[in-house]
Amino acid sequence: MKHRFTITAQYLALALLIGTTGFGIYGCSNTGSIDPGPQLVSLSVSGTSLQPSFASDTTSYSVDLPGNQQDVTISATKSEPKDILSGTVTAPAGQVTGQATIQAPGPESTKDVSLTVSSSDGRAKIYTITLRAITLAGDNTLKSLTISPGTLSPAFSAGTQDYAVNVTSTVTEVTVVAIKSDPNAVISGDVPNEGRATLKLDGPGTIRIVSTIVTAPNGTSRTYTITVKRARPSSDDALADLTVTPGFLDPEFAAGILGYRVTVANDINSVAISATKSDPNAVVSTPSSVIAAAGTPTGQISVSLQGRRTEVALTVTAQDGVTTQDYAVTIIRSRR
Repeated sequence: MKHRFTITAQYLALALLIGTTGFGIYGCSNTGSIDPGPQLVSLSVSGTSLQPSFASDTTSYSVDLPGNQQDVTISATKSEPKDILSGTVTAPAGQVTGQATIQAPGPESTKDVSLTVSSSDGRAKIYTITLRAITLAGDNTLKSLTISPGTLSPAFSAGTQDYAVNVTSTVTEVTVVAIKSDPNAVISGDVPNEGRATLKLDGPGTIRIVSTIVTAPNGTSRTYTITVKRARPSSDDALADLTVTPGFLDPEFAAGILGYRVTVANDINSVAISATKSDPNAVVSTPSSVIAAAGTPTGQISVSLQGRRTEVALTVTAQDGVTTQDYAVTIIRSRR
């Protein structure tokens, strides 16, 4: 009798298992999906990313926040509007999404945030987020700073913030290149965060101050300045050299000597005169033409000889356009 009772109990247990799971003797009789219960379909923290990335069935997360951040906003969305979201973020039945702004933890500290999703049948799922405040780097220096054309004075050093550079009066713009020591720092001021800028200068004789501000991830900043001095127009109206071919100057050339004589053979019908300016930006001309424009260091002219004596006048006009100086060359053909 005892043995028959045991067999009956086993069949009863099997019958209960079949009724609970929905499986019949010949296979599955319930083809519906399994209810996952109350859960979130999205969860986020402003300005950062969850670790690991959000998934509905993952309930524990952490995020890293800057140590100087004051507050954060947490947003959560339920899978079922009729469920209830409680804890740090709340959303009553009928409201899909909840949001809350809370104070961030202090530097080098953490704060745990808890959210609970509950259904009307008593089931619940709890999500937790650990907020971690990290100390950001404070490197607000430059690794290098260059300007072209020109040379910084003094030579660049990360701890030196003020520089000067002199450029000629013909330079109308400069290019500044700044490289951050910390790639996560931010450059601003006259130089954008890309670290390169071409800047227009004012007229000759003016000064422009170029500022480069480096802001470290922790918010501290440092300003580097370059004082660019553009030279005034030159008043140099001298020659650096003067030659006549064929022939020799008498006296020998000197910048301060303005008159010369050259003696050539009687059968010479022309000579070539070459003049080199002391300042390449000056202009050398004759009464009829310019033989060396600004920017051209040396000019030449061919002179046809007429009779025994030929006078040649050369005028040097300085870059300032005002200062001038006249050189004279007298070419004499010898008698037969």
